[in-house]
Amino acid sequence: MHDKEFKPLAAVVFGQGEDVNKVIGDFAADLGRRGFRLAGVVQVSADAQDCGCRDAHVLDLETGARLPILQDLGAQSQSCRVDPAALADLSARVLSALSKNPDLVFINRFGKLEAEGKGMIDEIGAAATADIPVIVAVAARYLEAWRHFTMGLDAELACTRQALEDWWALRCAARKVA
Repeated sequence: MHDKEFKPLAAVVFGQGEDVNKVIGDFAADLGRRGFRLAGVVQVSADAQDCGCRDAHVLDLETGARLPILQDLGAQSQSCRVDPAALADLSARVLSALSKNPDLVFINRFGKLEAEGKGMIDEIGAAATADIPVIVAVAARYLEAWRHFTMGLDAELACTRQALEDWWALRCAARKVA
């Protein structure tokens, strides 16, 4: 990847069985320890709910707050479990963080809602147009929708720590930062 031009919008493409949350979360934690100013949210562990479903939380990288993003709709529900109020809160947090010009923004997912033009799509676009590097986790099943959204202006990364390190090294070389 070192011979390529740095693309500030990066998709960490993951398939079933790949622990994208750990890969991205560990990378974010290490960059934070190195003094980089991080913004946005990374998805953290899923906990079991009473309905037998899993509940996802995100970690706000600016404040350290752990926030639930799914709602319990009951065991028989087939509806989307993303909590609209939580999504609105995440949107406000990301947009507020962008105004502080962080070194890197994380968006936990490009998923079903984003593939439909909803969810955090505007925040991904706002970060990318602000010339702030952005990392987004993209499930392989939404890769075509992601490609349609980015029109080839992104870097598609494997779900590995090395791929993230290589991408970040290009960014640092482009900005002459350690």
